[in-house]
Amino acid sequence: MLCCLQPRAAASVQKPASLPTGQVARCFDGDTLQLTDRRVIRLAGIDSPELTTAAKKTHYYARQARQKLTRLALNKKVRLLPAGTKDKDHYGRIIADVLLEDGQSLSDIMVSSGAAFFYPHQNLDNKLQQRLKALQQQAVRERRGLWAHLLSQPQAQKNYIGNQESLRFFPADCPEVQRIKPRNRVHFGTLMDAFLTGYAPARICDFWPTVSEK
Repeated sequence: MLCCLQPRAAASVQKPASLPTGQVARCFDGDTLQLTDRRVIRLAGIDSPELTTAAKKTHYYARQARQKLTRLALNKKVRLLPAGTKDKDHYGRIIADVLLEDGQSLSDIMVSSGAAFFYPHQNLDNKLQQRLKALQQQAVRERRGLWAHLLSQPQAQKNYIGNQESLRFFPADCPEVQRIKPRNRVHFGTLMDAFLTGYAPARICDFWPTVSEK
């Protein structure tokens, strides 16, 4: 999810290496779940549309993403694999590559099905990132899940500017672009170009289509 309105894990939460398994009790959205022992897990390397944005609106495909993760994981036993150099994010959630009992990665499934998108970060394992990027490229080209509608919207044909240091991108007319050093700016002719290159949307200058709360 692009925002941070999720319960924080307790300060005493242990590292994935010390408690590598658990059972899923709840799925908050398409990228965050809670285990029966109350540990909150952020699926490594992905982000899903917002259920509630700063404008109190719901992003397109947010509900479908949560439903997808719930169908996959609720009440299932999972294994937590370390996903990089950081065990937790700044909200205290454990960052892990979460595997089902058959060995499938929830991050892989969510991205491959078009229920979430790749979210690169310098602290994530490079092999994991390359894997998710490749899965996203295939999902985008085949218009799976959220991609069919998102890439048919007018904003999909606009220009975007990426920051090659953060691997985040912005609409070209976003004021934040002026804060990016010219040498770090990457120009994308379309929204699809930005996603295929492996950049993820920044959290400001939101362009994502929204849906009614009804």
